[in-house]
Amino acid sequence: MNYVFRLALLFLCSGLLACSEADAPNETGGSEAPSELVVLGEDLQQLKDDFNANQGRVRLLFLSGPTCGICLRGMADLNDEFLATRQHDDRLVTFVVHVPTLGAAENHARDSIPLLDGPRIHHYWEDSGIIGQHFSEVMDVDMYVWDFWAIYGPDDLWDGSLPPVPDYYEHQLGVTSNRFRGFPRELVLDAGRFAAKTFEFLDELGSVQESLTADSGAIGGEQLADGTFIPKVSQPRNVAVSQHIRGRGGYENLKRIQRIEQRGHIDVDGVSYELTTSAYRPNKLQRIVTGGGQVLPTELEEKLLATFEFDGLFVEWPQKEHSVSMSGMLKIGDILAWRLHMVQHDGPDWHLFVDSHSGALVRKDMLDRDRNVEYSIRQSDFRETSGFMFPHRIEYLDRDGRSLGVEIIDEVDVETEQFDLDDEALAH
Repeated sequence: MNYVFRLALLFLCSGLLACSEADAPNETGGSEAPSELVVLGEDLQQLKDDFNANQGRVRLLFLSGPTCGICLRGMADLNDEFLATRQHDDRLVTFVVHVPTLGAAENHARDSIPLLDGPRIHHYWEDSGIIGQHFSEVMDVDMYVWDFWAIYGPDDLWDGSLPPVPDYYEHQLGVTSNRFRGFPRELVLDAGRFAAKTFEFLDELGSVQESLTADSGAIGGEQLADGTFIPKVSQPRNVAVSQHIRGRGGYENLKRIQRIEQRGHIDVDGVSYELTTSAYRPNKLQRIVTGGGQVLPTELEEKLLATFEFDGLFVEWPQKEHSVSMSGMLKIGDILAWRLHMVQHDGPDWHLFVDSHSGALVRKDMLDRDRNVEYSIRQSDFRETSGFMFPHRIEYLDRDGRSLGVEIIDEVDVETEQFDLDDEALAH
């Protein structure tokens, strides 16, 4: 029979990218204490001197924004791919220059050091941002250059005010066409490929004895009860929220959604039931489970219903009086996610995990009064429909990590209303 009931699914309109892999600590190689941060003058003299002092080695030069989640993910990915295990290779040295993009300040640069740290990695803070202008000229592009990853061979020398042209580079600059203002799509950062290119340069220097053991000691942060590790990286709250909204299609487009219908099935205890979920603006939601009736725990359904918001938790959080604060970052599988703590107005506390690369909300942990995880909602198989992003696999877990049910979505229909929104309606 068909049993119709109302359940507030927080994944609707949330634009979640999921992680079906187990959570893993963010292990970084290098020294036990984070490296020092060198503050550069506008002439970049210290960086230039350090670069030239390491002539004869392969030198990596990264331009990164310490409040840019995509940049930080690039650092973490390269560390995981090969830099953590190359900290005792005397042929390789890495220079990370942090630039003042997205409101970044010197303290943000200091806090991001643990993501990529070690005895052969040097961090710099460049307050004027001139290095990005220099690389714009060097690379002959009409944009400010950052989130940029370069390889220099052993013979390169920095002998003028401008840095030398890299022997190889990759970037993460939001390519939307074959070329983005001079940078090609095919050179968007790929950690595995970048590692392979670095090894090619190292091979030219000849074989030396290398230690492939990485020091993965604790780097300062929060060790959770489930073994996951959150390094203490300062990130502005609004950067994560804005990135999430952009990743879902933008605030104005989200406000045009009037109805969402999802069809698929839900698997509970080895039994599969047909499922149709419909949501209508402003706050109506209906689920039809064929042959199963109420298949998720009543307590979970009631809690989700009480906290349902059509536009999601982040879209209008200031007006709805939710309190949102940044509490660190977490490596979830291959995703580097911001962790935010939200105290929902007239609702429970949440830990919300936003993919720093795509802006997708990858996980929601509902907390009990003692701030322990009571339920967790995780999602995967993220696809686009009508310009909006929806997960196609949603898993519900209890406080012990046991699966309560898995929803598989086969089809998504989105109905939008085309109308002009005034500035007041778009404020958030």
